[in-house]
Order: sequence, then C-alpha cells, then structure tokens
Amino acid sequence: MFKIYRIFFISVIAAAAVVAAKYILHYFELEPITLGSLHGSVISGVIFVIGFLLSATIADFKESERIPAEISSILESMYEDALSIEENYPKFKAQKYQEELHAITRGYLVDLRSSSRKSTTRLEIHNLNKLHSQMEKAGVPANFIVKLKQQQALLLRHLFRVNYIQRITFLPSANILAWSIVVLAATLLLLTDMDPFVSSTVITGAIMFILVYVLQLIRVVRTPFHAEGKTKDDVSLFLLERTADHLGAAGKGRK
Repeated sequence: MFKIYRIFFISVIAAAAVVAAKYILHYFELEPITLGSLHGSVISGVIFVIGFLLSATIADFKESERIPAEISSILESMYEDALSIEENYPKFKAQKYQEELHAITRGYLVDLRSSSRKSTTRLEIHNLNKLHSQMEKAGVPANFIVKLKQQQALLLRHLFRVNYIQRITFLPSANILAWSIVVLAATLLLLTDMDPFVSSTVITGAIMFILVYVLQLIRVVRTPFHAEGKTKDDVSLFLLERTADHLGAAGKGRK
C-alpha cells in the first residue's frame, strides 16, 4: 500500500511536519517576519519554477509512452515483410529473421528498464545486417531490403532515445533551484506571523503538500522506465510483451 501511494504519503508526512513545526514556533512566539504583499509573489514564483520543470519533464515522459507502441509496430511489420519476402523469394528463409526479431523484443523488455551500459538489444539489432546480406544473395530487390534497414535504424533510434531519457536529468541546476526555493518557501512560511493562525496553518500545510508532491513527481517522471513494480507511474511495456509472445508463437508454428 505504501509503495503504491508512496508519493502521497511522503507529501502528507512532509506537510504534517511543517504544520507541527509551525505550531511549535507559534507557541514559543518565534515568528519574527510580518506578513506582507511579497509573500504571495514568493509563493507564486516557486509554483512557476516547479510548474516549468514538471511541464518540461512531462514532454519526455509522454514521448516515452509512445515508444513501446512504435517499437512493437516496427517489429511486427518487419516480420510480416520477411514472410512476404520468403513467399516470393524461396531462397531466403524467414525463420532466422523471426528468431532475431524475437530476441530483439526480449532484449527491449530488459534494456528499456535497465540502467546498465551493456545493451544486448543493440547487438541483436546489428545482427540483422547478416540476414539482410542473405536477402541480397537470395535475389531480393534492393527496395525491400532498404525498407527493412530503415526500420532497423528506427529500432536503434528508439533504443538510444530511451537510454538518453533514462540517464540524463533535465537541467540539473534547475532541479537544485527547485528544491532550494521550496525549502526557502517553507522557512518563510514557518517564520511568518499570520492571522488567523488556524486557517493560515492549514493553508501552509496545503501549499507544502502540493510543492513536495510535485517535486517527487518530477523525480519519478524523469525516469519513465523504472524497474518493474518499483513505482505506479512507470511506462508499461505490455505491448512489447504481446509482440514477444506473438513472435515466439509464430516461431513455434513454423517448426
């Protein structure tokens, strides 16, 4: 339960801690700052910076959500093209091509979630070059092979793009700024004498809940492909799993 709603619970705990600290400071009259018009400007500025970071990070996350579907469609299209080529040019056998595509699919399921520098999928994709050479020897027209090579290049492009998104943090300095200004905003709210106390404390807790929640959300979203089951928000690979099952079943049917 805590694992699934971790962001929510951590945000509630952080907001509760701020509310408790606010009560203690108010009780001991340790609120030297007087509420002024600049307080609203500070909070608005914090929300603007956090919103900017979230919108920039969400763009990569939405792109990552499309990638598994695109990879699956490319792999199945390449398999259907290989079957068509085998039918028209019997010297070429599509079984090895199907096995290689299946290995690529299984590799994607591992490599998209892994942060390891060693990528088996990259090697499997390059292994298709040998099969394309066999197509040339079997007399397959160049335009058919060119299409498959273009799709092969797209497979590599998607793999590299996911690896880049997984490893690179968008504007690291901006993330440091975001955490810094949230801490400063919390400090400002804690040290400001606000009346009426109860309602202002509730609003302070709500503001901190939102800020902490969004900061955690940015941290989760900037790594779209977490290890399976680590978060509730990671990108699903169910389409690749179905493609792997399809290619695997197709291979068994040909034996």
